Amino acid sequence: MKTYSFNNWWLFALNGILIILFGVLALFVPGDLILSIVMYMGILALIIGVAMAAGVINNIRNGLSYGTDLAETVIVLGLGILLTFFTKGSLEFFTIVVGSWALLLGALQLYFTFQLDPELYNRRNLIINAVITLLFGAALFFDPFNSAKVFIVILGIISLLIGTVLIIFALKIKSLSEKE
Repeated sequence: MKTYSFNNWWLFALNGILIILFGVLALFVPGDLILSIVMYMGILALIIGVAMAAGVINNIRNGLSYGTDLAETVIVLGLGILLTFFTKGSLEFFTIVVGSWALLLGALQLYFTFQLDPELYNRRNLIINAVITLLFGAALFFDPFNSAKVFIVILGIISLLIGTVLIIFALKIKSLSEKE
């Protein structure tokens, strides 16, 4: 007979509390939260870029090839600088890029939907998917910052649900550990 230890139930509860805190932030200050996340990613990119630069310098000293590593380092440092110091503009740019990609993808989905044999594929589902992709792309392309905020709010709602489930799960585990 296997026995399980339920002593770490509090880790689930702690994770649930942290996720709920993130969800509350996402619901009530989505604009500030998304800018903070983008800035955090920029700082991480800067740190990674510095570590990569150290690797490039080490390769140069040891006479190893360093061209691609140097190019990657410059790109990562550049992205880090953009994300850290030009946070809102970077967010809008990347959101517009994703919106453009979604518009192109939706248009291609519509095109290829009508090229397929209707007897083999359910066109209705493909058309619905293409229209949703086009609407998503248009929202991101034409109103990037507010669209990103909407997605953060949706993420906040999902976080509240997941955090609540984790806390309930932790309490169930705790009650099981007390029965042992």
